[in-house]
Amino acid sequence: MGIFLCGVLGLAIDVGQLYAQRQMAQAAADSAAQAGIMSIFNGTNTTSSHPFGTGSPPIATSVCTPTDLRTPCVYARYNGFGGTSADTVTLSFPTTVSGVTLGSGSVPALAVTVQRQVKTGLTRFIPGAPVATTITAKATSGLVGMVSPNCIYVLSPTGTNAFLVNNGATVTANGCGIMVNSSNTVAATVTGGSVVTASAINVTGGVVVSGGSTVTPAAATGASTGADPFASVPAPVFGTCDYNNFSKGFGTWTITPGVYCGGISLHNGAVTTFSPGTYIVNGGGLSLAGGTTTGSGVMVYLTGTNASYASVTISNGATLTLSAQTSGAYMGLIFFQDRSITSASVATFNGGSTMQLTGSLYFPTTSVLFSNGAGVGGTYTGIVANQVSFLGGTSLRYDSTGLKTGLFSKSVALVQ
Repeated sequence: MGIFLCGVLGLAIDVGQLYAQRQMAQAAADSAAQAGIMSIFNGTNTTSSHPFGTGSPPIATSVCTPTDLRTPCVYARYNGFGGTSADTVTLSFPTTVSGVTLGSGSVPALAVTVQRQVKTGLTRFIPGAPVATTITAKATSGLVGMVSPNCIYVLSPTGTNAFLVNNGATVTANGCGIMVNSSNTVAATVTGGSVVTASAINVTGGVVVSGGSTVTPAAATGASTGADPFASVPAPVFGTCDYNNFSKGFGTWTITPGVYCGGISLHNGAVTTFSPGTYIVNGGGLSLAGGTTTGSGVMVYLTGTNASYASVTISNGATLTLSAQTSGAYMGLIFFQDRSITSASVATFNGGSTMQLTGSLYFPTTSVLFSNGAGVGGTYTGIVANQVSFLGGTSLRYDSTGLKTGLFSKSVALVQ
């Protein structure tokens, strides 16, 4: 009887110990998965000196070492797991999770599995009982998102006429809304016989509609401000100049990603193809004055000092067909203006030009102007800018997936 009671007592102690270890392992897995997905969300998983989750999916699994400095491995150790050979911490990167709709991204989820060999106590003395038991815990965190209902965001917090439609312009946001953050009493102005149509128009400040203009539906004032949907997108890191004052006229040209110092200028007669990739325009801006320009999988980053910076200018009957990258950090972005710029240079899309822009135009501290009938041809286009003016017509289509324009709000969560 005494031996039996000792066995029961030993079993109870061992079960309690294993349960406690299992709970601690789950906490470590949860912590590591959350820290890892936050790093992926912010882009630091690729830019740190200890990267993880890089490459093209499917990404191979890997096991943390006891001194591993990758973010999820560090957080597993912070919670007591992964510092000895008795533990195994495994990182994997599922592209789908059952029952969960993941947000778009090249690495939409991170799974962390924690295992530990735990020696049994009194029960090991029972004939046939194991001397150690493996406890396992797994946590999966993911990028989750909701497609934005808006395709035009005007970010200026106080600007007068931050959203301006004039000169008989017709602005049609097919299936999507317009968000104007300015708290000014004249935050949005629609005048000169202009017409604005959207699924919803929300303005933090006041709206002026005059001169026979119409707005459908009527703008809702006093709205809460909308967050910059691209605020978490990291600025690209770049080096020295690959090209200086790049300029091409009559002829057929193919240009490649790189650092273009002094700008890119394409003139009448130039038939130009942008190869897929990221283009850094360091000063001088992008100027298309006539000619035909095409490209898919393209992102143009506009930077420089406030003195050298210039924006985008499309003019003189240019034909422009560009689409954004479909994955990665810059998914959905065609133009991305350096957030540190305070220049008055305006992204100008002039009349007479034919434009098919599939993606978003992101000018967070400067302005965008469509003038004299310029438009983007009813493509899946988003506009996120400090101020937006239409002195000519344009038509934008709603991207119900968020994949073409990148306009979806992303967050992180434990999903399993």
